[in-house]
Amino acid sequence: MNTAIEADRIYVELGAIRQELSLLKSWLTQIVRTDTQNVPVAHPYIVRDLQMHQGEPTIRGSSVTVRTVIERTRLGDTPAQIAEAFPVLTLAQVHDALGYYYDHPDEIEGFIHENREALWQMTLPTSS
Repeated sequence: MNTAIEADRIYVELGAIRQELSLLKSWLTQIVRTDTQNVPVAHPYIVRDLQMHQGEPTIRGSSVTVRTVIERTRLGDTPAQIAEAFPVLTLAQVHDALGYYYDHPDEIEGFIHENREALWQMTLPTSS
C-alpha cells in the first residue's frame, strides 16, 4: 500500500476524531452547566450542633455564633474588625457567617430576638 495514501487516510480519521471530541466536549459542558445551575450554595464554615448553643448556627471550630457576627456588624464593626476581635476566626469564616445570615435572615433574627428577650428577663427584679 502506498504510504502517502495511508498518511492521508490517517489524517482524515484524526480529523473526524477531533470533530467528535469537540462535539462531545460541547455536550458535556452544557450538561455540567445545566446540572450546577440550581445547586444551593453550602456554608462550609457554619455548623449546627445541639450540644453547642442549643443548635444555633455557629462558626466551625469556634464558639462564635452567626448571631454574634451579625450583632457586631450592627454595632459598626467591619468583617476585618470582627476577625481581629475573635482571633480564632478567619476573614473567610466571618464572610461565610454573613452569607449564612443573608440566606437565613428569619432564623437568625429569631435567635437575636430570643437572646434579647432572655437578657431582658434577667434584668427584671424578682418578686420576694
